[in-house]
Amino acid sequence: MRAYNIIESASDQIVAKEIIQSFQEIEKNYFLKSWKVSELDAGHFVEAIRRFLELKLFGNYTPIGTNLPNFNEVVLKRYESATGDESYRILIPRTLFVIYSIRNKRGVGHLALIKPNKIDASLILSSAKWVLAELVRLNSTYGIHESEELIDEIIERNIEGIWETGSIKRVLIDGLSLQEQILVLLFNFSTLDDRELFDIIENGNYTYLKKILKSLHSKRLIEYNKSGNCLISPKGSAIANKILENKRNYS
Repeated sequence: MRAYNIIESASDQIVAKEIIQSFQEIEKNYFLKSWKVSELDAGHFVEAIRRFLELKLFGNYTPIGTNLPNFNEVVLKRYESATGDESYRILIPRTLFVIYSIRNKRGVGHLALIKPNKIDASLILSSAKWVLAELVRLNSTYGIHESEELIDEIIERNIEGIWETGSIKRVLIDGLSLQEQILVLLFNFSTLDDRELFDIIENGNYTYLKKILKSLHSKRLIEYNKSGNCLISPKGSAIANKILENKRNYS
């Protein structure tokens, strides 16, 4: 994972591993609809990022296994008064404090008539993505274009029913036609080539898949060019969104 390499270069192997693993746990449990577990994982993410901030702002960090100071306004002021980039001093710490507060003070540990776990988990995932993307932006040694692509990979849409781990991508929604799977995948990833779609869907007939892609292209649901690249259109996105809404309503 390129994000790991960037963060490791900006900190060390231990901190980078904690950041990436805790982020992946938040993401995985969110899309498994384990809202409460996803929120609990956020605590590890906050602790890992705080150690990264300590290193950047103060030159060393609290060792793993040693408790960090309680996260409060005193800690926020200490970050803010340090010397360093504004993101490290103000923006990232205050985003982390939102994550920390939701994780500690809402539906995770308290009873409520209407549990806020799903909406809170959604905010936590979005905030964690922003923090991770910001670390990449500030520390990337790649060119501008490649750095922007990497940030897009982190913050790109992740819809329920799409599972991604490492190089594996799968549609987990039952009962979708080949055409619907293609639209849902492109709605999530924005662009894939025909060979990638074939490998993900595993329908067994590459020629037939390309025929469907050409049909979708002629209907202006996707853009399918001679090099095999597929890009969903606004019209295709609207249809994909309806497919997902229907599956949520009737699953």
